[in-house]
Amino acid sequence: MFQRGGSYAAGGRARIVLTGLVLAALAGCWREDEGALRNRMERWFAIGETVAFHATGDCAAAVFRLVQMEVKAPLSVVSAAPEVPGMLSRRGAVALHDPTLAPDVALAEIVNTDRPTGMNMRRAALEGRMCMNAHTESAFRYALDNPRTVLAYDADPSTIMLMDPHTGLLVVAMGAVEWL
Repeated sequence: MFQRGGSYAAGGRARIVLTGLVLAALAGCWREDEGALRNRMERWFAIGETVAFHATGDCAAAVFRLVQMEVKAPLSVVSAAPEVPGMLSRRGAVALHDPTLAPDVALAEIVNTDRPTGMNMRRAALEGRMCMNAHTESAFRYALDNPRTVLAYDADPSTIMLMDPHTGLLVVAMGAVEWL
């Protein structure tokens, strides 16, 4: 059972370390399934049926029909892009509702206010697009350019949400898991 010189024990430790690395790599590829994403979104939005959902280890994208066109109380709503980073640092998630500013322009303003926060938001949006089919990407692009859209962001995990009251859709995009 035990070999002279501890080679068995060393081999056992190597297997344990290798197994640990494989599990860590798989955990890095983990992505929420549709049910988990839906549960997380239901804290902040009144959502109905799932229109689209796709996830890989590098991205996730979803579109949900909205039952109500309001953000629920647990998600803090600010009215100006420069307020987003401060509220995000206090609450971990925030929504921006500025009917004079399309979310795409708001993201640029957030980058100018707080570069790391703005770039994390943009990264979630850009990487999430890799999981979008044509319908999801169309809804995403329309919501991103529509000033009536509410832009929301959850820092953990990095998730962009676009609540479009005109179409009655919530578009969600997530990028790759970050290694810290």
